[in-house]
Amino acid sequence: MEYVKVNANGRSGGLISMWSTGAFKKDMEVTNQNFILVKGKVTGEEDDMVVVNVYAPTIQSNRRQLWDELLELKQSIHGRWILLGDFNEVRYPEDRFNSQFDAGGALCFNNFIMNAGLQEYNMGGKRFTYMSGDGRNLSKIDRVLVCGEFVMRWPDATLLALNRDVPDHCPLVLTTIGNNFGPTPFRIFHSWMEASGFDEAIKKGLNVVVESNFKDECMASKLKAIKEELKKWRISEKAKEEEQLAIANENIQKLESVAETRPLTDQEIGTWQGYKKMVKDWQIAKTKDLMQQSRIKWIALGDENSTFFHAVVNSHKIRNKVNGLWIDGVWVTEANVIKERFMVAFKEKFKEPVHTRPRIGMEGFKRLSDNESSELIVQFKEEEVRKAIWECGGDKAPGPDGVTFSVIKNIGKS
Repeated sequence: MEYVKVNANGRSGGLISMWSTGAFKKDMEVTNQNFILVKGKVTGEEDDMVVVNVYAPTIQSNRRQLWDELLELKQSIHGRWILLGDFNEVRYPEDRFNSQFDAGGALCFNNFIMNAGLQEYNMGGKRFTYMSGDGRNLSKIDRVLVCGEFVMRWPDATLLALNRDVPDHCPLVLTTIGNNFGPTPFRIFHSWMEASGFDEAIKKGLNVVVESNFKDECMASKLKAIKEELKKWRISEKAKEEEQLAIANENIQKLESVAETRPLTDQEIGTWQGYKKMVKDWQIAKTKDLMQQSRIKWIALGDENSTFFHAVVNSHKIRNKVNGLWIDGVWVTEANVIKERFMVAFKEKFKEPVHTRPRIGMEGFKRLSDNESSELIVQFKEEEVRKAIWECGGDKAPGPDGVTFSVIKNIGKS
């Protein structure tokens, strides 16, 4: 293990950051009475990691000065940022219980988080991180803030507040290993409809034979068959797209390397343009999928700030993520147990006293004869059109901009 420390000032303060030398290699450090900044490389990751251990002062003016110092460092030191520790400040009124909320301090803190481009994961385990010695005042003053690049790299990370023992603060644990809740819901994207093989997959699903007297059951079985066929088609199509994209990028790099040594021939330029078009078409299809996922109004107006969009998408994931559940007084994070408890809860909420639901069958319904059915698609006769128009009355003018008058005029000529 290696460490960096800041000594306490009397009975207050004091910080220490420790790490395993096999997992993290330090490149630089910045120490202050209120924070320790350590920058280095995490094993297996290319980007630098910047970890800031924070212990904010209790005086509000000093906290504002600290936010300015951290913001200046954030803008000058590049990497994936993590700020964690005791910030001695809350963001919202619900972060305090039985204690006074300082709107001015919260505004400064939130402005610092926004200007620094930081986000935070949903915290599980506890609602508050600090409890006073008399047990009356509770607040959420301990946090883990991360930059957008960190969220994009680990969108499924989880933050857990452990139980307090002797200390008055909860230990916080941030892990990038997410729970596996099974396959994601199946969604059809608009870009698929332009790809080859999509229509054939739909037809295969429609041609599946279903033996049932109930039309609703037939329709449900057909939709399920279409879904399964689309899944098979998409798996093979995606593998093919990724292979073609890799080949295209490789050939683009080769041709551009050749272009640095000699002029390309017309054939080579045509090949290069073809590969560039292939990559561009793939990116356009990917953008369409992201736009369909977004549900953000401004993205439909043509703004393509993909960095902001990805940050919004990942923030939605973080906000909606379930880290765990309290079950009979025990904090449970196993995905299978959480899924089972959710199923039981919703099943209990939506259960009905009716044991047998009505089914839609064809028996007893009146049906059109074959002659009557054929008359539904027969072309209108001229006399039927003339009669319908004349029955409108002389003081009526249906249709936009005198369309009815032109129809009457043309019929009169005929």
